[in-house]
Order: sequence, then C-alpha cells, then structure tokens
Amino acid sequence: MSQVQSSSNRAGASEAAPVRDHNGFISTQVEQERAVLAQLILDTPPSSLPPSLDGFKDDKSDLDELGGLAEAAGAAVVGRVTQRRQKPDPAMLFGKGKVEEIAELCRETKADVVIVDHDLSPAQGRNLENTLKVRVIDRTELILDIFARRAQTRQSKLQVELAQLRYQLPRLKRMWTHLERTGGGIGTRGPGETQLETDRTLARGRITLLEKQLSDIRRQKEVESVGRADFETGALVGYTNVGKSALLNALSRPTGKGVLVKNQLFATLGASTRKVELGGGRAILLSDTVGFVRRLPHHLVESFHSTLAEVSNADFLLHVVDAADPEFDDKLHSVQKVLGELDIIATPHLLVLNQCDRLDEPSRAALLRQHPDAVLTSALTGEGLDTLKERILALLERNDEEVNFVLDARNAHNGKLLSDIARHGHVLKQEWESDANDGTEPRLHVRARLAPRWREKLGLPG
Repeated sequence: MSQVQSSSNRAGASEAAPVRDHNGFISTQVEQERAVLAQLILDTPPSSLPPSLDGFKDDKSDLDELGGLAEAAGAAVVGRVTQRRQKPDPAMLFGKGKVEEIAELCRETKADVVIVDHDLSPAQGRNLENTLKVRVIDRTELILDIFARRAQTRQSKLQVELAQLRYQLPRLKRMWTHLERTGGGIGTRGPGETQLETDRTLARGRITLLEKQLSDIRRQKEVESVGRADFETGALVGYTNVGKSALLNALSRPTGKGVLVKNQLFATLGASTRKVELGGGRAILLSDTVGFVRRLPHHLVESFHSTLAEVSNADFLLHVVDAADPEFDDKLHSVQKVLGELDIIATPHLLVLNQCDRLDEPSRAALLRQHPDAVLTSALTGEGLDTLKERILALLERNDEEVNFVLDARNAHNGKLLSDIARHGHVLKQEWESDANDGTEPRLHVRARLAPRWREKLGLPG
C-alpha cells in the first residue's frame, strides 16, 4: 500500500533569475530548492522493533513536521511519498518499485532534492542518489542544515560544524564514488581513495580542534557562572516553536533585554539568560535553550553539550507546551523522552501551557483536568504570568532551609546581608533583642537556600 502526492503548483518555488556577480558576469541563482518528501512506514509492531528502527511508524504528523523542517531550510515541498513495508530495504530503504515511483515524481515536479524522514546508511544514500539522479538527504542532514542557517554565536557555529563533521565522517566515501572507479582497484585504489583518506584525516583533525575550542568556551562559561552562584537558575525546555523565547521576554520585562522571537523552527540555538523578578525582592536567572523535536539527532545532543548544560545544571525546569497544538500529547511525550535521555527528567519542573489565549473555556478546563498541576499562560496577553512566578517561588521554597540569625547592629556590612537575604530567600520573622552594649540587635528567622552558607561565611551564630 502506498501513497503519492505531487504538486504542480510552483508558486512556492522561485524560478531561476539572471543576476550579475561582482565581476559583472551574468549567472543564475535559484533561491529555493524543490523538495520531495519520502517516508517509510513499517507494519511491524513498535514493541518488536530494534532501537535502530525507532521512528518508523504510521504517523502523518511526522511527515507534516518534515515538511515544516524543509520549509525552514528554505525548500519548497512539491511532492510527498509514503510506503508501507514489513521491513526496510537494506540497499535503498524503499522497495524497487517505490524508488522508481519517486524518480518519476522527481521528474514531473522538477525536484532538486529528496528528503527522507529517516536516517540513511551511507550505502542507502549513495544508491538512492545513483537511481533518482537528484540529491538525497535524510532527516538528520536536514536538521543539521537548519542549525547551520540559524547559528549566530561563535559557540553555536562551532557546535553545528562539529555535529556536521561527526555525521559526515563515515559518509565521505559517498562523495568520492565517481573517482574511486578511475583507478585499478575494486573501490579501494585510485585518486578517489587518496582524496578520501586526505579528507578523513582533515575531518578528524578538525573535529579534535573543534572539541578543544568548545571545551575552552565551556570552561570560560563555568568561570562566568561563578558570579551567578547566588541566584537560583531555571531553564525553559520544550518543543521547538512553542513560544519559549516570547515567554522569557514576558517574564523578564521590563528589566531584561528581549531575546529573538520568530515563528519558525529552531529560531533559538544558543542559551539566552535573563533575570526574572519573582516578587518580594527575590529574583532568579532563567535561560531559554534550543527547542527539541522528535528523534533529535544524537550528533546534535553530543555537540550541543555546553548549551544543554544550561538545562542539566538548572535548579528547576519550565516545560513549555503550546496549549492549542493539536499534537499536544505527542510533543509533550517527545520532550519528556529527550529529558530522559539527558538524564534530567527528575529535575523539579512545572508544566506551562502557553498560548492559552487561543483556547476557549471548555478546552482550558479539559487541559487542567488532564494536567491539574499545570499553569496556563499567554506571553502575548500576559495572562497567568503572575501565577507562574508564584508557582516558581513555591517550587524553590521547597528546598529552602530555615535558619536563625542574630546580627550585630553596629556592623554596616550586615545591611548588605539583609538585602541579599531578601533577594535570595524569605525573611519569615524579624525581632529585636536587647543588647548590653548597643541597646538592640535584629534576630531574623530566615528561610533561604543560601542562608547556611552566609552564616558560615560571616561567622554568625545560629
């Protein structure tokens, strides 16, 4: 059983337009590639599939998401193909007849690239390209390309390049097939093999250099984070394009500089941190990080280790979900799976149902029945933000300790200490005791995460 959809409407793709380069010569540039999407669905029950075949399921939303990723990479989707099989074809993933069908669709739509919604082995990619006569990329390559387009900071650019090299290293042979056959060997000698080994050596050397540079950046960030030690830290996590950046801007307003907000997949790659006032003088540092998708490529998880460290080291997480998304449950579980892979699923967290302004009252009530501990918010209207801050404060106070201070009223430095306590804790009670030398001194009953450290540092009696 198979399904083919093609599009003869080329409005989404830009025609080649003559332009002049810096030397005045006319050349042709194509602004948008034409892409055909291909998906394989296995009839095998998911419970019996090996881990390497995870993701081969009957889910139209996966192909829709692939289309969104293709558009985020600048392509115009001109056709879609699906096929059901008992198991993947080891040579080309799809069956021979389906590959011919894809080739015909590529000719009809004048496609430039075929995007496969699964990871391809080097041999499968090479065989498909030889048969289809167009470029073939898989899901991981597509996401890596989007990350390369979005990377702005030096750190994110290095992380993307490292992920690309790690992915491409075992696939370099595919790039030199046309030269390998010019030598006398059977795929083992000739100029192609010489160039292949050169490329592998260069790639491995570049990987080592990138890992060192990212390690240096990580150490530098660890030094910078020392100055933030007095603040509790939180991280926004969630599916890509659910409004995390907009929510951070709304929570940190008016003290924080706004972060980039765009209605596109992976608009945020690097971690952006802002101070958020919770009320009563207490403040936290909240970070916005890269969004997740289904089957997030492990090359990205490895390479974005220093960025994801903002999530791993956070005192709490805000799991943000688009409350109006029809795929709410699926994306919620996808993020929880990634958090489990990062081994931070046990970190205290709050579920934030963002964009609630798009819901009617019955839908809101249904969601809260399903997730009674969640908080409804709208970064657009500001609804629920005060409630969210109250819930964050209550979450943090679970880890606070109650400590009694007796301060020397003659020590001017204690004024700053009182200010710090108010900023990072909660003064539960303040009393004044009589003192033989000065008359009175404050006795504070404090609930704060950092109170024991302050008492030890200043040599204060309990």
